[in-house]
Amino acid sequence: MAIAGKDGNVTLGSSEVASIKTWKVDPEFDMLETTALGDDWKSFISGLAGWSASAEGDYVINSDTSGQTSLQTSFLAGTSVSLKLYVNATNYYSGTAFISKMPVETPVGETVTVSFEFQGTGALSYN
Repeated sequence: MAIAGKDGNVTLGSSEVASIKTWKVDPEFDMLETTALGDDWKSFISGLAGWSASAEGDYVINSDTSGQTSLQTSFLAGTSVSLKLYVNATNYYSGTAFISKMPVETPVGETVTVSFEFQGTGALSYN
């Protein structure tokens, strides 16, 4: 059964980050090649796991002190955040991450937007 994206959100601890319109998580495994001389087909084993994520939405720093302001403060200080990426009200990915980029875009005639790019440190879990 498909799930409506409208029920997703991003939280820091228990505080929802305001005005996020989209998020994405990218878990991955390094693939280590084990192909030997004389083999006709490549073979692999999985190596280390890692993950990254991103979120973007409208810029509302002054009115979201426990969300966007906390993300900006963590980014500028180089500290990690406890992140939860909700697919719906009960299912979410969670982990600790550093904010690697925080571009802000101010186009004339449109709303100011902010993006956050996260680099996971440690395990990503799904609840």
